[in-house]
Amino acid sequence: MTTNGSQLTKYASSMASAGLDRINISLDSLKIDRFRELTRNGDLNTVLAGIEAANKAGFKRIKLNAVIMKGRNEDEIIDLARFAINHDLDITYIEEMPLGQVSHARDESYCSSDEVLAELKTVFELQPSVTNTGGPSRYYQVAGTNSKIGFISPHSHNFCESCNRVRVTTEGRLLLCLGQEHSVDLRDIIRRYPEDSERLKQAIIDSMSIKPEGHDFNIESEAVIKRHMSVTGG
Repeated sequence: MTTNGSQLTKYASSMASAGLDRINISLDSLKIDRFRELTRNGDLNTVLAGIEAANKAGFKRIKLNAVIMKGRNEDEIIDLARFAINHDLDITYIEEMPLGQVSHARDESYCSSDEVLAELKTVFELQPSVTNTGGPSRYYQVAGTNSKIGFISPHSHNFCESCNRVRVTTEGRLLLCLGQEHSVDLRDIIRRYPEDSERLKQAIIDSMSIKPEGHDFNIESEAVIKRHMSVTGG
């Protein structure tokens, strides 16, 4: 599951007990004021407490997700990696995806995975890893630690041909691609057939036939998808 971490102090233990074994937590900054600005009113201390609660809950693995943007938080690339390593976590750096309306120019804030990797290599010894979680991340092992550093690169290293990911949005839609609006309304199926798990399962299977071949992301033009990541969910 992917989460902003704001409710983990309350739910981390019960989620782990229910069988959830891996969790991704968004963390774009370790600076209180900057974190609040980037997340539009998020509280860094709440998220850090949530990360600690997740660590204590016994998840098999915890990974941080950081979207790096020039002029915003590119000066924290090393600090975020150190935080992950010091807490025995993994971290993935993500290229900004053009979703929703924003107040900055995306082509000016764009920071490629190659730039992030080059900076990390000035401090850490990174070894290419064969780790594959079934998703789009390319991983490196940080020598001498248990931590891995991953990269999700929808612009610089397009991964659409191998993508097997789908997401359930906050509205109960099964979204087949972050960069498209192809979806199936699972909430409607659950409400109409509340006891029919087979019908729900078949709807999910059938939805794979409309999974798009890829996204149409373009950092130099206005976002086509008006939906923000906060609405998309994980």
